[in-house]
Amino acid sequence: MDRLEYEETEPAEAHRATVVWLHGVGQVPEDLLAVADRLGLAEAGVRGVFPRAPVEAPSLLTGLPVPCWFPQSLFALDRIDVEGLRAAHRPLTALLTAETGRIGAARTVVAGFSQGATVALTLALGHAEPLAGTALYAPYRPPDLRGLLPQGRPSPANDRLPVWIGHGARDWIVPESSGADLRDLLTSWGHPVTWQRYPGGHEPFAGVRASLPDFLTGVLGVPVPRVTLDGPAARAS
Repeated sequence: MDRLEYEETEPAEAHRATVVWLHGVGQVPEDLLAVADRLGLAEAGVRGVFPRAPVEAPSLLTGLPVPCWFPQSLFALDRIDVEGLRAAHRPLTALLTAETGRIGAARTVVAGFSQGATVALTLALGHAEPLAGTALYAPYRPPDLRGLLPQGRPSPANDRLPVWIGHGARDWIVPESSGADLRDLLTSWGHPVTWQRYPGGHEPFAGVRASLPDFLTGVLGVPVPRVTLDGPAARAS
């Protein structure tokens, strides 16, 4: 798993920041491309990078192979294939380093949904340069998060990494309580955590409006448009 396929979206005008998006089990990059488009990120000068998970494992619903970052049962989220996760990190670290080389680590956010949120968080916490932040939707708290990090702890560069967490109150796959537990853990480590509860279920960045754009505006220094029920509205100040 040394090479990654990925989609990308370029800023409408000047390149001001980048978000790397990691999808969940059984998804494809286009699922998060739609999120970035809904948020109007290209118009705000934000480049989007959307890697495709290269591993395939049988779906619990159909038995057919589906994309994932590492094989995992949705009924045993506490069982994480550490070697599989580290294997996923290798090409993603190379991709992230290439992207930060374009714009700078302080203008780069790593975002992820569900299993992609676990990969995004551990990738960002272990990165050697100080990133702008990480945005996680429907994440779960691993039983030993430190054990998933390369040095057994966040890198000194990202030991105070800003984190945004969104979770659906009706998520039956990853319960809201798991995201709240992760919030509390990261807060206890000293990370500034923004928490937003949504009424929906297990859908990538479902219902996101002002909270995530405001977070991205704050950590990237780029005015990302707020999103309303009817679409993009006035830009955040």
